[in-house]
Amino acid sequence: MKDFFKTLAAVILGSALVFISGFFLLMGSLTTMISMGLGGVTPSIPRNAILHITFEEGVATQDSDLPSFGFLPPELDIRQGGTGFLGIVHAIEQAAEDPSVRMIFLDPQYLDAQMTHIEEIRNALMTFRKSGKPVISYAGAYSQQAYYLASAADKVIINPAGSITLQGFSVKVSYYRELFDKLGLEAQVIRHGNYKTGGEPFTAFRMSEQERTQMSAYLSAAWKHWSENMEQARHMEEGTIDRMSARSFITDAQHAKEMGLADEVWHQDEMISYLSSVYEGLPERKLPFLPLQHYIKYMELNRQKPVKDRIAVVYASGDIAMGKGTGQVFADAYAAQLRKYRSDSTIRAVVIRVESPGGDPMAAEIITREIRLTADTKPVIVSMGDMAASAGYWIASAASRILVQPSSMTGSIGVYSIFFNGEKTLSDIVGVRSETIDTHPFSHFNSLYHRKSEQELQIVREQIESTYDRFVLTVSENRHMEKQSVENLADGRIWSGTDAISNGLADQQGGLSDAIRMAAGMAGVADYRLVSYPKPFRIIDLIPIGGRKNNPGIEGLIQRELLDLLGEGGIRARLPFDERAISW
Repeated sequence: MKDFFKTLAAVILGSALVFISGFFLLMGSLTTMISMGLGGVTPSIPRNAILHITFEEGVATQDSDLPSFGFLPPELDIRQGGTGFLGIVHAIEQAAEDPSVRMIFLDPQYLDAQMTHIEEIRNALMTFRKSGKPVISYAGAYSQQAYYLASAADKVIINPAGSITLQGFSVKVSYYRELFDKLGLEAQVIRHGNYKTGGEPFTAFRMSEQERTQMSAYLSAAWKHWSENMEQARHMEEGTIDRMSARSFITDAQHAKEMGLADEVWHQDEMISYLSSVYEGLPERKLPFLPLQHYIKYMELNRQKPVKDRIAVVYASGDIAMGKGTGQVFADAYAAQLRKYRSDSTIRAVVIRVESPGGDPMAAEIITREIRLTADTKPVIVSMGDMAASAGYWIASAASRILVQPSSMTGSIGVYSIFFNGEKTLSDIVGVRSETIDTHPFSHFNSLYHRKSEQELQIVREQIESTYDRFVLTVSENRHMEKQSVENLADGRIWSGTDAISNGLADQQGGLSDAIRMAAGMAGVADYRLVSYPKPFRIIDLIPIGGRKNNPGIEGLIQRELLDLLGEGGIRARLPFDERAISW
């Protein structure tokens, strides 16, 4: 509860910052449009350019001109902006073939992104290096995320006063049972799946062995992938990163060089001198730096004449829910869009990026049906992000092919339902007693001030069993697996991307750019352009126009925090946490 009020206060502060910064960024965007876009001026790039990649603007699932507040804690879940990771990947891949780009100068110090986003950018850097062009990384200090990305560079250079942090991965789950007992609150949970731990934070004092087992296995698999990749890139003996992380979580610059984590320990002026020497003594002001965002803009404005064939990229990010709206994967809206893509002959394939911890089973079934029908007429490829689990896997299973990253969290085939009873709180603490008059035995079932009877719980239990069976059967049919084989992988168990490939829940390793290339190949198209859904969120969407209510306001944010604290009612096919609980 203490964390809740702290988060609540921060939400109000953060929202104010978003609106204030949004106003100024909106003005800046308009100015940029007038100076670059509306005037018809096509930006140029220098010859033998140094593609300069920094991350101050943030990395997002889709492009957005919203501000990125790196100093705000992720628990706030405030909508933030940044450059879409796919745009970054495509820019790096294009630069590998562009004779105007000579090298990449990487500054990952402020990198803060999802694991799978970093993975895909890192793979693009490795591809760039294969073209024979160098990647140089320089930062004052390297976080664990920053260093993982930087390890793909030819040279890793650090400031003498800097350090490299390598501490491994962790997950934090809060348990509210003791607080609930003090407040007189009661949570009743029904679930199918020994590893389906949804609701556990409200009924247990500590983490169950099942939860500890599956989360430990996932974190170990994800860390094994990261540590091995860093060791291979830096030509280190296997296990070196593990041993270093066990001794200390931070390594100073000089020690980092001695251990082989860094190649050089340079001040910034020494870094510039090195670049000048590469360019035959050019002074700093004449070095042909090309900011990544300018290069992306250059590619957009110099794109060849649009071709007829298109590949649709659908971003399924957030909770899966019924209805229409923005910010989540709303069934009605996504189903309608998939129907449009299915009937549009110019859409040759559909790629679905799933970044979801799950949600409403009915919503998942509606979307799954549309994906399956679409896959019957054209290729549908799923690319999994950090989380594509529970109902997120439900919808993914209907695709023609599923691509995962090793650190993707998937599976969690299970269902649960949770009910809260605050009658004791009202009576013993607040001093309010409720009386109820019903017309039928279950008229008051939805009341928050009523303990569910065994008869009521049995009715819900039957619905849980039915939903679980439908989930397993759907996966069995979509993945062409024996139902018992799916049962053996279900039980609410979480799997890493690597494990999912081994056990048949996914097809192969790859990112979003790989999924797009696969979709194009399966559709038999060489020239195509991308269209995306939903449209990227913009600053102007925060401003109510004509009665629109895109912005929930402070009251809506507070309500959302309360719902996050108590959970949502009904039957759920969802993880009990999201990516904010995991630290990497």
